[in-house]
Amino acid sequence: MAAPPASKCAAHDKRRPRRSASSKGYNAEHVQRFRAGVLERDPVCVVCVRAPSTQADHYPLSKRELQARGLDEHDPRRGRGLCAPCHSRETARHQPGGWNAGPRY
Repeated sequence: MAAPPASKCAAHDKRRPRRSASSKGYNAEHVQRFRAGVLERDPVCVVCVRAPSTQADHYPLSKRELQARGLDEHDPRRGRGLCAPCHSRETARHQPGGWNAGPRY
């Protein structure tokens, strides 16, 4: 049986393969240094204070806000360690509509 036709163009079809972390730039040395510095300083999630930190979150300013102000977004002092569930909740709270929805001030 053939796959049903796509309801979206190829660029927006969710069935297409996701880009790798490397192709998104997450494996760059400066990004890895930021992550390592944040997680070393905050081994436990700073929001729930229970789970181990697995994600480095830009805080109190978003990465976009840091870039717009000409500040170094790779400085670990501009981040905090979060567990994955808390990072998802915080991202949803601060970026309703997703990253591409643009900044909300």
